[in-house]
Amino acid sequence: MAFPEYDLVVKSSAIVTPSGIISGQIAVRDEKIVGVLARTEELPAKKTIDAGSDPVIPGLVDTHCHFRDPGYTHKEDYYHGTIAAAAGGVTTVFDMPNVDPPTTTADRLKAHLENAQSKAVVDFGHNASGVVPENIKELADAGATAFKVWMMKDIGRDYPHPPGTSLTNDAVLYRVFEEVAETGLPLYVHPHNHDLYELFVQRSQEQWGMDFRSYARALRGGDGVVLNTAIATILEFQRSVGTKLHVLHLSTRAGIEMVARAKAEGRPVTAEANPFALFVTNDWAKIERHGPFTLGFWVPEDDNPHMWRAVQDGTIDVVGSDHGPHTKEEKEVGWKDMYTAPGGSPMIEQYLRLMLTEVNKGRLSLERVVELCSSKPAEVAGFAGRKGAITPGADADLVVLDMDHEETLHAEHSHYRCGWMSSEDLESKGRPRMTILRGRVIMEDGNVTAEKGSGRLLRPGH
Repeated sequence: MAFPEYDLVVKSSAIVTPSGIISGQIAVRDEKIVGVLARTEELPAKKTIDAGSDPVIPGLVDTHCHFRDPGYTHKEDYYHGTIAAAAGGVTTVFDMPNVDPPTTTADRLKAHLENAQSKAVVDFGHNASGVVPENIKELADAGATAFKVWMMKDIGRDYPHPPGTSLTNDAVLYRVFEEVAETGLPLYVHPHNHDLYELFVQRSQEQWGMDFRSYARALRGGDGVVLNTAIATILEFQRSVGTKLHVLHLSTRAGIEMVARAKAEGRPVTAEANPFALFVTNDWAKIERHGPFTLGFWVPEDDNPHMWRAVQDGTIDVVGSDHGPHTKEEKEVGWKDMYTAPGGSPMIEQYLRLMLTEVNKGRLSLERVVELCSSKPAEVAGFAGRKGAITPGADADLVVLDMDHEETLHAEHSHYRCGWMSSEDLESKGRPRMTILRGRVIMEDGNVTAEKGSGRLLRPGH
C-alpha cells in the first residue's frame, strides 16, 4: 500500500534530535513532524529539501525579545522584529512588557496580542507585566505565557524600564511570587538591588563622570553586589513560595553559584544568559570602541569565564537574545551621558551565527546550542514537545545551517530598522541558510518571504 503524500520532507545527514545527531529525513504533514525516518526509502512529498550534509536543527525559541510595539515603534515594531527573527533562524518569540501601555491588565494583554497577531511572521506569545499582584490571575486566564518583573526603575531616563513594569518593593514582589505560583506559569525576574544601584551610580558619576564607561562600571560596583543581593532575594522568595523562577541576565560568579545550589536542591529554578554579554560586553576593548552601542551591561574579566562555564555545564539553561533596539540618535547621547541614553541593543538576527561560531571553535557542541536556544527555552515557556525539538508531534519548525559560511557581521546586511547592532564587526562562521515555520519555508539565504500576520499566537495548554 502506498504511503499518503507528505507536505514536506527534509533530508540531511546531520539532523539534531533529542536523542542525538542522525542521518535521516523529516516527514511533515499538516504543519507537524510526523516522523523522523531513515534515508533509505523515497517518501512521496509535495516538496522535498535535500540539505545534504548541512545540519538541520529545530527553530530557535527566544523567550526574551523587546519589539517596542506598541508605544515605541519609532525604534522597531512587531513586523520588523519578527522578520529579523526569521532571518536569524528564530521561529518562536516571546516579547517583554515594557511597551506602552504595559501589559498589566487582561484588556491590555488582549489588545497587545491582537496587535502582535496582525504583524508577526513567526509564532509568538507574551510575557505579561507581573507588577500588580491582584491582576496576575486574570492575565494568566487571558493568555500570558509567563510574567516579567524588573527589580528596578530608570535613573535619569524613563525607558526601557518605565512605570508599570518595575517593582522595587520586596513585600509586593513576594506577593507577586505567591500569585504567579498559583497560576503554574514561570516568573522571569530581572535581578537588581535598586537602592544599592543608586549608591553606586552616585559613586561612579563622581569618579568617572557620565559617559558609557561610568555607566558600565556603576552596575558592577562592589564586585556585582547590586546583582548578587537581588539574586539572593529572589531565590529566597522562590524557596519560600515554590514559584517557577527564571533568573535573567545571569553573569556574576556569586549569582551563578547561588543558582547552581538552588538547582542542586531540585528547585524549579532556571537561568538565562544573553548573547551581548557572551560576545560583546565581556570585552572592555569592545565597549571602548563602540561605547553606548554595546550597552547593555558590562561583564568584567573575573566573571566572564564563570559565565561561559555555566553556559557549558547547564547551570545556565537558556540563551535569550534580549533583543532591544533603539534609534541611533537615542544611543549617540551615551558617548557623553549614558545615564540618559537607553540601554539595550538589537541581537535577534545574529545570535545563532555567534553561537555557531563557538561550535566551529570547539567551545560548544551543536547539541548544546540546540538545548540553550531551542529545547530548553521551549520547556521554560511551557511548550516542550510542541516547539524546540525535532520529534514526532512537534511543530515542523526547522533551520538548515551552513556551518562553513564566514562573514564579518555588519548592520547593513541585517533586517533591523534601527540600522545598527552591538555585534558590528564581529567575525562569524556558520549561519542559518533556511528557516521553516510549521512546514513552510519562510527564509532562504537571508530573504524572508513570510507574510505579515502569518505567525500564530501560542497559548499555554493549547
